[in-house]
This record gives sequence, C-alpha cells and structure tokens, in this order.
Amino acid sequence: MTRNKQCAAYCITVIRCLLQEKTVPEIPEGVSLAELYDFSKLHSVEAMVFHGLEQLCPDRKDPAWQKWQNRADMLLTQSIVQLAERDRIFSAMHCAGIPLLPVKGSWLKELYPQIDYRQMSDLDMLIHPENAKKAETVMLRLGYTHGEETSDHHQSYSMKPYMELEMHLSLLPDTNAHSDYYGNVWKRAELSEYPGVYRLSPEDEYIYYLLHLQHHVQFAGSGIRSFLDSVVYRGLYPERNTDYLLQEYEKLGIASFVREIEALSDCWFVTGDSPAQDLEGLQRSVISAGTYGTEEQQFRRQMQAVSTARGNAPATPLTYWLSRLFLPAEEMGKEYPLLKKLPFLLPVFWMIRLLSKLTKHPKALLRHIKLVNEIGKTNGKD
Repeated sequence: MTRNKQCAAYCITVIRCLLQEKTVPEIPEGVSLAELYDFSKLHSVEAMVFHGLEQLCPDRKDPAWQKWQNRADMLLTQSIVQLAERDRIFSAMHCAGIPLLPVKGSWLKELYPQIDYRQMSDLDMLIHPENAKKAETVMLRLGYTHGEETSDHHQSYSMKPYMELEMHLSLLPDTNAHSDYYGNVWKRAELSEYPGVYRLSPEDEYIYYLLHLQHHVQFAGSGIRSFLDSVVYRGLYPERNTDYLLQEYEKLGIASFVREIEALSDCWFVTGDSPAQDLEGLQRSVISAGTYGTEEQQFRRQMQAVSTARGNAPATPLTYWLSRLFLPAEEMGKEYPLLKKLPFLLPVFWMIRLLSKLTKHPKALLRHIKLVNEIGKTNGKD
C-alpha cells in the first residue's frame, strides 16, 4: 500500500470511528502526523481527523501537532463566524424584503454533530434575480466587498478574514444539463424558522447536493468530504422518502451515479469494507483529487471536450487555446452582457477578456499554460 493510500485509509477510519463513537486505532507505523495533516487538509476534513486523533493523546509539543491544533482552532473560529454572519445576513435580507434560500454547505453544516466537523469555504444562498441589485446594496452595507468569482448565475462577496459568499440567481448555470429541473425551485421551498428564509425538503436538498457533486466529479473531481456528506445525510434522515428520491434520480438520469456514490460512501464511513472492484476507479480518483478536484483533471476534461467537438480529432494545446480564446457569442454574452445588445463587438471583447486574464491572474495563466502543454505532450504519446 502506498503512503498516500495509507493516509487515506487511516483518515477515513478515524472519521468512521468518530461518527460511530468508537475508539480510534493507533496511527500506522511509518505514517507521520504531518502526512495525515496534509492529506486531511487536502480533503477539508482536518478538523474531524484532529478531533479523532485527540483520543490518542498525542505529544502536544510535537510541531506537527501544534500546527494542527492551530489549524483546528482557526477552523472552529471560522465556523462560529460563518454561522453568526449567516444569521446577520438572514436578518438584513429579511428587513430589505429579499427572500433567501440557503443551499449546499449552509444546510449540510447543520447535519454534523459539531459545527467545525463540516468545513465550508463559503456560504451559498439563492435569491430571485430581480432582487440582485437590492441584495448587492445590502451586502455592501454589511461590510462585504465584491468577490473575484462572479458569473451569469451568481454574485460573489467577501469579508476578511473568514467570509466568502455566493449569492445565486439560479441553482445551476444555463449550461448545466439539469438547469431546467430547478426552474421552479421556489415553488418547492417552504418558509423556515427564520423570517424570510426558505428551505427545500431534506429530499430536494439531497438531490441538489448530488447534482452539484456530479458536476464536480465529472468536471475536475471531488474529495472524500463530499462522500461523507452522503452518509451523514442518510444517517440523519432514515425515514426519507426513498420512492420520491428514486423517481427523481431516474428522471434526472443520475440513478447509477447515486448508487456508486452511496456504495463507496458506505464502505468508507459505515461498514469499513473494501469497495467492490467496479468502484476502485472512483476510489482512486476521489482520493487523489482533494476537495475541489485537480486542475489537471479539469483541463483534461476540457481538452477532451475540444476533441469531441472536432470529431474526436486529438486536441493539441493550440486547438485548446483557440477554443478558450474565441469563445462562442452566447458564452461570451454571459460574461459580458453588453454583447447581447451589441454582438458586433465580439472580437473586441475577446481581446478584453484576454487582457483581463493576463493582468488579473498572470500566475494562474502561466500555470494553466504549462499544465495544458504537459497534457498535450502526454496525449501525443497515447
């Protein structure tokens, strides 16, 4: 067993023991605290693994443990701030007459036994598109600034040191195959215990989690935390409406995907059994990906899409970059709305977009170029 597999197997065991209130086994020989910390941090489960390892009474003077302790303290502080800010935003939006529908981590965090067990990088909330400007005014008044990642279906906001928030105008972008499924999502929502704040049923929240996970798995990969979410949800809602869920899975075409996700999750966090042979590929992909997947996986999939669009002709770095530079008018219009009124300016905005990438994210662009070139060389040898 490789060292990375050892770290993965042990971290998963620690989490399973913590969930089932069992004794955590000793750290395997040859595996260091530093390696366990790095692996669990890559998958955003370092807080849970830390709490599990506390049972073993580690040497608190060990620099690796002190580093982990500091990280755990920070994550607890972050969780407290995130929940307090969430409630402050709920109140401010209600006073402004803006209904909210929290999704993803905003509700998943509540399912875990402790607030710092389920880490989240940001808060996600849905609003009606017509309230976007009002919501922006509220967020700026609360002390937030505009974030970097804004798209046609969400606005992002930041407030240092811990707060990142995405205010969604739709649950899925128009380019997602399942975007129509959530066209009437507000009709499914019910008012929660918070004034002006709505919630989906546990079943519909789980379906959205699965669709979001499917997007990550297919696009760039996803880590073990996402699979842990499935076990925690199903454990908390044993009387969920399985008939409705199965019906929706079939309607969405994700039934086989869900079976794989739940089977692997159960092996890891419920039974401790080795996954079936047909799940080994998924297991390797998840363990190597980390929470948000890898850039290499993302770019490989993008290059495969270019190849498919060209009749399965091999995608070279040149054809890839041409496809990314000269985006179709419809896609460019989502990033630059003015193009919808003045489409003849498309070549100008191609250049504006390129200059924006060069000036705002030069290091990321150089890394992107290097990685695509390496993938192109590998493809040429296949």
